[in-house]
Amino acid sequence: MGATRQSLGTERDEWSRRLLASELTRRKLISRAGLGGALLAMPNLLAACSSQSESSSTSGQEIETLEWGTTGIRALDYAHSFDVQTGVPLAVSVESLLTFDNDIQLQPLLAKSWSQPDPLNYVFELRTDVEFWDGTPLKPEDVVYSLERHMDPDVASEMNYLFSRVKSIKETGPSQVTVALSQPDPYFAYGQTFTSITPKAFTEELGDDFGRPGETVSTMGTGPYKITAFRADDLVTLERNEGYRGTPPPVKTINVKMFSDPQTMQLAMRSGEIDGTFQVPVPQVEQWRQIEGTTVQSAAGMSVLAMFFDVTQEPWSDINVRRAIAYSFDREGVVESVLGGEAQVANSLVPPAQWASLLPEDEVAAFYDELPRFTFDMEQAAAALAESSVPDGFSASIEYPTIIAELGKALLSLQANLKEINIELDVKEVSPNQWFAELQAQSYPIGVVGYAPDYPDPANYITSAYLPGNQAKYENTEVQALVEEQEKATDPETRAPLIQEVLRIAEPELPFLPLWWANSVMSIIDDLAFESFSPLWYNQVWIQNLSSA
Repeated sequence: MGATRQSLGTERDEWSRRLLASELTRRKLISRAGLGGALLAMPNLLAACSSQSESSSTSGQEIETLEWGTTGIRALDYAHSFDVQTGVPLAVSVESLLTFDNDIQLQPLLAKSWSQPDPLNYVFELRTDVEFWDGTPLKPEDVVYSLERHMDPDVASEMNYLFSRVKSIKETGPSQVTVALSQPDPYFAYGQTFTSITPKAFTEELGDDFGRPGETVSTMGTGPYKITAFRADDLVTLERNEGYRGTPPPVKTINVKMFSDPQTMQLAMRSGEIDGTFQVPVPQVEQWRQIEGTTVQSAAGMSVLAMFFDVTQEPWSDINVRRAIAYSFDREGVVESVLGGEAQVANSLVPPAQWASLLPEDEVAAFYDELPRFTFDMEQAAAALAESSVPDGFSASIEYPTIIAELGKALLSLQANLKEINIELDVKEVSPNQWFAELQAQSYPIGVVGYAPDYPDPANYITSAYLPGNQAKYENTEVQALVEEQEKATDPETRAPLIQEVLRIAEPELPFLPLWWANSVMSIIDDLAFESFSPLWYNQVWIQNLSSA
């Protein structure tokens, strides 16, 4: 997800996912102190936590069938399909220890409660009223196995970095599992919203076929729906689990239909083939708004797109050059004209929504008012360039992948503005393969990069962007020390001010110019209603929020 995990069904989806740095982020994080990188965890766990998170519908009116659109699902197993679209069927069928509520706060699911008695141990008390679809009761050994499976090199789980600091996972009571860490990890619990709990015997018996498409169902869970069919690149069918322990959800059958690209899915929405989707591309939002009998809903997103400058190369090593670029970028205009208003101009790599677990909204807003905004102002841009090492201007080039058209439009707008201060910016379209290869090689002196949400925590992106090895080649020993210090802490009161100080130092230095925070956007027919849409819908039992209108 990390930051993460866009659809893999088409070239655009694949390279959009890479643009949002899910692979790049994880790879870099894995190489740093064993951190591993993306979805990790909620820090506020020193006290025991408990609540009821069972399926409860927003309306008692029964819905016979729900047709829901998504892009390609590789497997019904996060170990081999760690993508947001995998959450469409799995979030309502194969449960995990924890989940998120509508306020993006961690809540127990298969765990009755959990606690962190010290920085190196997590203790999960399991529910005793849980059965898998076949009636087999949930046992601690199933939980231990399901977690350890992601640490098994033979499984080669795409989620293995989430367990990089795990020392042991043990059954410590009749309904208790304890996870011991080798070093503090303020993110660990987040991974437990993704770690599907499946029966040990069933999963072992299927081996490499677990979660794969085929003639027979190859997964097993405890959720409010049973998966009854999985056809590759086509369909996942879910039937209501009448033996579920909670309130029965309103929909009897869910057909998750897969589409090769967002445009094809939009045509399906227009024709009435599907009732909704969580995956409306922001640049296409105006087209989706025009579909009769449907409603577009959005939520403040957790992804960010940014320019970066190699601060070790001239002229980008000059802060005044970087300021001149920042003041010349009409990000407000791009958000309105290119993104349909479904984004917010960013003044930090960290979207405000990622602070939900650490600070209240008013404190977050007050903090962001402290950070520089570099609002579009060509007079300020000219003044900054005049103070730089290249006051008479210069030439440069920037590349972007052809399949991210909105990025090209934004850069062409910047190109036009820079001409006013005698900076010639050559904007080039390149193939996705070429662009990504150059990004990996860190050969761009100036470029674009993005981060997708792996977990709702403000440290999500700074561990990749502000530690050595980042695209901007930015290094600051004070920033590094602060990042490392916050990782050793387990409570928000300690971590929040440390992360704030990182941003106070790094953001004004402009190794990255944050462009915008894109919204998460969904579409649904008017006969249905969806409450409390969240950018982390794939980490929630989302069917709880759906009802008849």
